[in-house]
Amino acid sequence: MPRIDVHNHFLPAIDDGCRTFEDSLTCVRTMMAHGYDRFFLTPHMGAKEFGTLTPALLRRAVARFRRRMAQEGVSAVFRAGGELRLSPRILEWNDRSAVPTYGGNTSYCLVDLWEPDWPPWADAAMAWLQERGLTVILAHPERMKCLQDDPGFIEVLARRGILFQGNFGPLGGSESDAIRLLAERFLRDGRYFLLGSDCHRPEHLPTRLAGLQRALELVGSATLETLTTTNAAQLWV
Repeated sequence: MPRIDVHNHFLPAIDDGCRTFEDSLTCVRTMMAHGYDRFFLTPHMGAKEFGTLTPALLRRAVARFRRRMAQEGVSAVFRAGGELRLSPRILEWNDRSAVPTYGGNTSYCLVDLWEPDWPPWADAAMAWLQERGLTVILAHPERMKCLQDDPGFIEVLARRGILFQGNFGPLGGSESDAIRLLAERFLRDGRYFLLGSDCHRPEHLPTRLAGLQRALELVGSATLETLTTTNAAQLWV
């Protein structure tokens, strides 16, 4: 079955992803050539360095992107997503309207966290999201220092109802050998609910596609389909 990319930065000139629409077109067409036909567009949100992007603004940007892709004859389907930076500011929000969910109409939200240790406020922020009916998916745990230092901590997070999205990049050699080995460990241990490209620009494509192949080698086609199609389809409603 065709795959769904659940994490990428293909919307141009909006964060640290694709710089131009031409870059976006290259990324999408290449991913389509490797079995993808649906894409959640997930720019950084809630991160100060990328400005203020709301779910409403994102939906409009995705609509424009979708029209341009159609003009280029691209048959893939695009929906809004978002990669929410976890921070204490979330605790100050009045409701969940600022939270980007997959498709803008589900209870699944993708978050990331870059603190070197797991801060106390992170538990409060996760609880805030979960208390509002959201299922939290933590992006690329293999890239988080607190899990590199203590891989077993992922079990603690899993018991709190958090799901995990692994990146193809580390599996394909985009980062250190230690991070690659941790990603392989999490993959073999069944820790991931989803696998995504987290591709930002055309120059990232080789490692992402190498990671796709490596995942196939490690867990086989049935598990890879679960992580890129079956589970992702729960978000595509």
